[in-house]
Amino acid sequence: MRRVPRPLPRGHEPWRYRLLGAIIPDLDDVVERWSLPTPAIPILPLHLRPALLAGVAIVERPGLEMLQMLRRQMIGQNHVRFSSTIDEIITRTCRSLASSQLQLI
Repeated sequence: MRRVPRPLPRGHEPWRYRLLGAIIPDLDDVVERWSLPTPAIPILPLHLRPALLAGVAIVERPGLEMLQMLRRQMIGQNHVRFSSTIDEIITRTCRSLASSQLQLI
């Protein structure tokens, strides 16, 4: 998903700035437009897979706080889609915590 880099760099190219680049410095410079998955070719190139796994681990550890921070960096329709996904995750998390506490009683 695309994000808004802060501050806006010179020669701003909106396609270049992806959400994972907010977590892993310099990733946006490594990722080329042609190397990103598309609906026609949904396979992530091997050289990008370690960065994706590292990004997932970095987001997973702090949990909801990291997702809230990333939400603020999204733009346009990506912001709407990401926000609805985050809200759904938060709702599921709250429900699962409540049910697990009831099981302890």
